[in-house]
Amino acid sequence: MERWTFLVLAGPEGGASGLRITLRAGDDEAAWPQLQVTVDGTEVPVDDQPRDFEAPEWKAKEIMGKGGCTEVRWEALKEKLRAKVS
Repeated sequence: MERWTFLVLAGPEGGASGLRITLRAGDDEAAWPQLQVTVDGTEVPVDDQPRDFEAPEWKAKEIMGKGGCTEVRWEALKEKLRAKVS
């Protein structure tokens, strides 16, 4: 069973600016693959911006969909993280 974390990052006006997505695979937290995206699905470097809240996947997808991220892009992001798991 896959375990995911979707951290919503707050924008300057209070709305979501993006997500930090982590695939929690294995026991070594430092090795868990993660990426960060803007709400339209554009990948950006992972930073240490404080999160606003942790969301369930359905809510993260809803936020991203409102930003213009498609279902195909959503699945591509998840596949990118799955590919990093050895």
